[in-house]
Amino acid sequence: MTHTTGTIRRDAADLAESLLTHDDVELDRPFTILTHGETSGLVERREALRPVYEAIVARIGRPKLLGGTAHGPSVRWSTSERILLLSGDHSEATLSVHQAESFVRAEFSALDSGRLPYTWQLDRHGPGEDHGWTFNGHAAANGWASCEERLAGILASWAEHMPIQAPGDWASFKLWASRDWGRTLLVAYEPFEKDREFHAAVQDRDHEQTPERAAEMRARGWQYVDEHRWWRTTLPETDPMAAAALARLIVTDLRARGTVCPDEVTAWDISAGDAGDLWVPGIGVDVHPRRGEHF
Repeated sequence: MTHTTGTIRRDAADLAESLLTHDDVELDRPFTILTHGETSGLVERREALRPVYEAIVARIGRPKLLGGTAHGPSVRWSTSERILLLSGDHSEATLSVHQAESFVRAEFSALDSGRLPYTWQLDRHGPGEDHGWTFNGHAAANGWASCEERLAGILASWAEHMPIQAPGDWASFKLWASRDWGRTLLVAYEPFEKDREFHAAVQDRDHEQTPERAAEMRARGWQYVDEHRWWRTTLPETDPMAAAALARLIVTDLRARGTVCPDEVTAWDISAGDAGDLWVPGIGVDVHPRRGEHF
């Protein structure tokens, strides 16, 4: 269980303001603002963090960058000298403040070496300083197991954090494989689709939709086919295995159509509510277009 009181919200807002504005704060130290029980799921964690996050935003304003890791939030507020980071994992949420230039240099170095300080990042052009170190590389996962894990992680992270950070917005991308170029596999998180928040669909127009084909597609994890020969699967965010199941379906379908490795797959049309720039270094495949030069 997680519990949120007015005192917790006020304390978190006070701490955020202090870390961002006071001269004598301790840099690089994480301060816990919320704890989660061992059995709490993503929806429970999300709803516990929501009022705390809203109290912080009400006090210090909108963040510069939204985002998340596979285990927690990754939201930042920026001044010319400091970066305030809301982060954490499945056990807690924390606030920490960092010297801006050294923080973005270290983060760039981490990304460049293959470590992921965030799984996704959404730039809604919020207030604050842009410190000009933006990683524009991208690397596919080193195998299908890793690819599946990364896809599951980003989907679960969207479900846990997007409704708080960007209320009402969906997030989606399309996948194309080089050996099956032109076939779209759509993947989305749609918070407004109650009990069907996770969604995947694939074009199957080049196959006759026979009972044998239906059995084959259902064996991969697809649920039904529509009148346009798109096979679809929807799963509820309340199912703790839904993100992993959707990721497994995606990888299974790609491999069944002849894709040999994640290097042959490209994600494109990556968007969150058609607003701002959504970057997904943790997606597990290549992306198009790549994040632009930004120095």
